[in-house]
Parts: sequence; structure tokens; C-alpha cells
Amino acid sequence: MLYLLLIFFPISMAFSAFLLRRLPRIAIGLGIGALIVELLLAVQVRVDDPVRVLGVTFLLSPLNQIFLFLFLGVGITTLIAALVLPHGEHFSAIGLLTTGQTMAILLMQDSFVTALVLVTIGLTTVLAIVDLPFGAGVLVSRQTLVTALKYLVLMVIAGILLYIAYVLTDIFRPGELPGRISPARFILALLAAGFALRMALTPFHSWLVDLVSYAGSLAAILIIALPTPASLLVFLLTLQSFPTLIFEGGQALVVLRIGAAISAVLASALALTAGSLHQRIAYLIATNCGIIFYSFVSLSLAGLSSAILGVINLALAVTTVLISLALLGYPDGRLLATSRSDLFWHRPMAGAGLLGGGLALIGWLPSPGGTSYLLALQTAAAMHWLELLALLIAMALAALTLAQLAVQYLIGSGEVPADEEPPLLGETILDRPPPPRYVGEPAGVAGLIALLLITMLIIGAFPNLLLPTIEAAVRSLATLSTV
Repeated sequence: MLYLLLIFFPISMAFSAFLLRRLPRIAIGLGIGALIVELLLAVQVRVDDPVRVLGVTFLLSPLNQIFLFLFLGVGITTLIAALVLPHGEHFSAIGLLTTGQTMAILLMQDSFVTALVLVTIGLTTVLAIVDLPFGAGVLVSRQTLVTALKYLVLMVIAGILLYIAYVLTDIFRPGELPGRISPARFILALLAAGFALRMALTPFHSWLVDLVSYAGSLAAILIIALPTPASLLVFLLTLQSFPTLIFEGGQALVVLRIGAAISAVLASALALTAGSLHQRIAYLIATNCGIIFYSFVSLSLAGLSSAILGVINLALAVTTVLISLALLGYPDGRLLATSRSDLFWHRPMAGAGLLGGGLALIGWLPSPGGTSYLLALQTAAAMHWLELLALLIAMALAALTLAQLAVQYLIGSGEVPADEEPPLLGETILDRPPPPRYVGEPAGVAGLIALLLITMLIIGAFPNLLLPTIEAAVRSLATLSTV
């Protein structure tokens, strides 16, 4: 059966990649081949053809099909970049396991099971944070270990909150106790807190900042670009499966909407005052997640379409930005370790990827983020002018952050070489460390960044490639369309 094969094939191949972990290029090649086969299998799956296995319904909707191809494309791109850029010893195996679990989220139509899979993704991807390259002569740094523990604890807490909410929805009977306060608001609060943790909404964003700052860039792609969009789809499935939460939630959705708008403003303000390049990127991602969540909880056609297109843009932009960050530090991180303002001139393709991905994150046209932000502003204008103002402030601060980032790190003038210090007493020229040797950009990784930028430009310039499918999928959600 193709549904089960899509889930378990990459998981089984992950064990083969684990056995070949001491041969990194062969393991990465095996992972790339497995995902290409997975892509060929996905093409053969019939859309809207449900199958029930062991009490669980499997279905591939047109919307989930878009995300399926998106996730497989991100996985293949990341593994190809791993052929050149530094990565952990078990990166291929962890990537295949994460892909298989993400396929399960897209195909299974059961909120309880998908929530369990989200927890297992957190347990799997935390291994990528602490994974070291084969033969590494150092231990995991304290900051990296703290990042892994923080991410693990927060994802477990998010899973517990979701399961408590799902248990309450299972025992909740509307109208059973007339005159009592409906628990729908409390359940919505649990769901919102759980998914806010997964989407790194302020003030639940600290794991994201540490992840981008201290974990490997390729490992961060697996954690941000796959589980975060999948989390939004699980939330969508939850509201569709438990419509009483919407109809009896009252003003809870308004509170969630206002909270998401405030989260976006706070994240963009923190981005403007952040002290490093990695932190600024992390806060820009958090700002984008806040605007996506705002659009989602509006539960309107424009808002849901904005949120779905926004998470597609998030996956592509995060992949572009993090691969560019890894390329800026290639091969040994010396370029990023120095306080330079001319990184663009040393790594032009990496600088272009960082700027292009950043423009997509802040919603500038042409990019999927531009169309998503326009729909978000349309949604906010229909709700209240204060909400529209909050989104505009968040977008303006994010744009100012990107401009400041470009001037401070990328497009500044070339550095003036420092005067050579005189030799110390008894020191010879052989005692001094050799000057850093300039290494150009690998053509393969530069080509991947160019391909990602072109993909975002095409989707941004021609949004009708995806918008009709997204809007049709939103209209097919009978529960949400009645709101």
C-alpha cells in the first residue's frame, strides 16, 4: 500500500544510512536516492482516495500533496548541501527519520496519532543538534547541549498540552451541563499554547534563537522547515475534527488573534536590538511565524490562505537562509568568527541567499511571503484597524532589521588589513599561525541557493500556481467555512 510505503520506506532506509554513518558521502547519497524514490512514489498516490488501516484513516488531499512535494524537495536540497557543508555523523539517518514522520503527519487523519508523531519528531530532531561529525576531536559544547535540552523539554511540554487538550475534547459533550461555563476556551488555550511552542511564537521563542545560534545550520533546517509547517496542518485538522471548539470558543479566537499580532511585534522589536547575525535571523523567523499564526486563527478564507502560503514560504526561506549562513562560514567558520561587514563581497551567492531569503521572510514581493503578507493585511483590515496597525508595525520593524543586517554584516566596505605586530622576543616567522587561506564558494551549494531563490521568485510572481488549490482546500473544510 502506497500510504504505508511513503511512511515506512524512508524510516527503513534511515537504518541503512545509520550503518553507513562512517562513510558520510555514501550515507548522504543513499539518503538523496531514498528521497528521490519517495518522490516517485508520491506521484503515484491518488488524491482524495481515503484508506482505513488499523482504525486510522489515510488520505492525501490536494493541499497535503503540495506540502508533501515541498517537504521532499527541502529534504533533498538539504542532503545535497550536506555533500559539501559540515554536518553531523548521523545527519542522513536523522533526515530520513524526520521525513518519514512528516509523511505520517500529512497522510494520517487522526489528531491523537499526529500529535504523538509530533512528539516523536521532537525526540528525533534533537539528536541532530548534538550530532558531531565523524572523527570530531571535541565534545558537544555547553551552549549546544543547553540548546538541545531546552528544545527537548519544550517540545515534550507542547506534546503534553496537546494531549490534555485532545483528552478533554474526547470527553467534552456540548450542552450536557447547561448553564455551566463551556470548557472550549480552556481547550483552545491548551491547543494554542502547544502549537505556539512549536511555532516559536514570542514569548515561546527562546529555543529558536538558541537553535539558529548554536546548532548546525543544516540540522536547524530539519527542525524548522519540516515540523513547523506540519504543526500548522495538525492544528487545522484539529479544528476540523472538533468543530465545537470554534462554535463555543466565544472570544477565545479574538484573544488568540491579538496575542499572535503582539507576538509578531515583539519578535520584530527583538530582532532590531539583537546582537548577532544569527539572532537577527532567528527573530525574523519568529516574526514571520507570528504573522502566520495570526492569519490562521482568523479562520477566514483570506486568512487561512495566507497562513498556508506563509508556511510554504517559511520552509523555502528558512532553507535558503540557513544554507547561506552555513556557506558564509565555509569551510572552517573563520569568516563568520571575525567582525566583518563585507561578507557579501567574499561570498556573493551566500550573501544573495541571505538577502533573498530575508526578503521572503519579511514579505517583500515577489515572493510567496509577499502574497501571504498581503492576504494577512487584508484579513487584519477586515477585523480591526488596531490589528492592521500591529501587523504593519511588525513588518516595518522586520524590514528595518533586514536593512540594518545588510549594512552591518553584508554590504559594507572591505576591511582594512591590520598592521602586523612586531615579533616577540625569541619568536620567529615559523612560530606564527599561517594566514587564513581564502576558499571560494562551492559551485554545487551556490547552485542550490540560486535554485531556491528562483523557486521563490516564480511562486511570488505567479501566485496562481498555488492559490487556487489552497483556496479550494480551504473551502472544502466544511466546519471552518461556516465561521
